[in-house]
Amino acid sequence: MQTWLVHMREPRRLLRDLGFAGFVSFQLIVGGNVLAALVHPLFMGGLIYSVASGSSLWRGGSLTITVLAAVYGISVIIGYLTSAFLGWLGLMRRGLLSTAWVLLLMPLHWLLLSLAAWRALYQLIVAPYIWEKTEHGLAKTSRLNGDMTRALLELERHLTDLERSGALPTVSNRAKGTSSNRRLSPRAAA
Repeated sequence: MQTWLVHMREPRRLLRDLGFAGFVSFQLIVGGNVLAALVHPLFMGGLIYSVASGSSLWRGGSLTITVLAAVYGISVIIGYLTSAFLGWLGLMRRGLLSTAWVLLLMPLHWLLLSLAAWRALYQLIVAPYIWEKTEHGLAKTSRLNGDMTRALLELERHLTDLERSGALPTVSNRAKGTSSNRRLSPRAAA
């Protein structure tokens, strides 16, 4: 949401920087994801009401209403299927297809995503300078987590090799005038 707003502060510049195709792609991907998350519970509420009450959500026989109903239905189906496919693809790439059953929870995921989008919109209005940053790469199966683990192991091996060869510098706490043995002045300590 904030990404879209920041980039759209100067839409002409964004259009010039991205070109027409890039600009349209940005609107569909970034703006479309936000819009889809915000309108999803409204569409689902209408669908659930229509099914539960037995009444047609799209009253009337006009072509416009028929087209809107078709677009709505196709959008929901394609949205769920696309999300499920991308989730399945990610699980397959990580060798976790045994957990693919969670993809059946996609409608719940979308509702939670919508809840988060509405909360973000509310927070953007009432507290625009507060940002709840999402930490990524914390899962054991995350590529980022694996990259970090490999980097730390490589650093540990390198430091061990340096220590064994005697090339690792040592830190002496006997050094004079270092920050480790200075006392704070009474004013600074207060």
